[in-house]
Amino acid sequence: MKKVIVTGINGLIGQYIAKPLQELDFEVYGIGRGDITTDNFHYIKTDINNPIEIENVFDKIKAEYLIHLAWDIKDLNSHVHFELFLSSLLMLKHFIKNGGKKVIFIGTCSEYDFYDRAIKETDNVNPRNLYSKYKNYLREISEFYCLKNNIDFCWARVFYVYGKNENPKRIFPYIINNLKENKKVVINHSQLKKDYMFAGDVAKAIALITNSNFNGIINICSGKPISLKEFALIIAKKMNKEYLLELKELNTEEPNILLGDNSKLVHEIGFNEYSNIEDIIDKLIMEY
Repeated sequence: MKKVIVTGINGLIGQYIAKPLQELDFEVYGIGRGDITTDNFHYIKTDINNPIEIENVFDKIKAEYLIHLAWDIKDLNSHVHFELFLSSLLMLKHFIKNGGKKVIFIGTCSEYDFYDRAIKETDNVNPRNLYSKYKNYLREISEFYCLKNNIDFCWARVFYVYGKNENPKRIFPYIINNLKENKKVVINHSQLKKDYMFAGDVAKAIALITNSNFNGIINICSGKPISLKEFALIIAKKMNKEYLLELKELNTEEPNILLGDNSKLVHEIGFNEYSNIEDIIDKLIMEY
């Protein structure tokens, strides 16, 4: 079997990724900071910012593939992004040293400049915070480093994601949890349209990319915009609590639409398993 190390295995996307990887004959070694018990994959509790622990993990496993999901995005301008940038490069060094063949690093749609159309992988970048700046730095350096070491490199720019076990401050759990407690839900910029994709679908797409011959930058997105107003109404109607919504349309510097072009994902990777948003929301309302 093909060995793959996945960082952030217990994160928003990582929690869904073991099964699609295993269906493609990968032996999954998941790295995380929390305490979990599972028979579904090999779990390694470690801190990716600990250089000694990370070196030991890569020396021991000698994986052919690396999927780097782990990142802390609670504060977009925190010093932690510099630390994770350095840790990511060190991880890549140990991966290559131990015979690695292909790496998939996760980028973000916030690296891009703003456009009033679907954003393509060839469009200009214009990162506006430390999170997206260090992600972009990581892409530039890692891509060059992999090229010089004959390693396949993929940079997957993920757009907006929703799923279970999200940070309670994110919009999806904020809406559900407030409605469950019969509290008002206030959305100040409900006119904004974003490209949302279920985290389980994102995980499947990443698994397919890992198993493919694709190299370079690729968008992980739905290719369909949905406004925050529409998103909130879908949830509220299912819970019969539309009366608790306060949908404002205040001015903001954010783009009115942030949409990805998913042509590469669909046509080059062959991903076409987009879940129905209403079906997923039904399940997640029960799980929250």
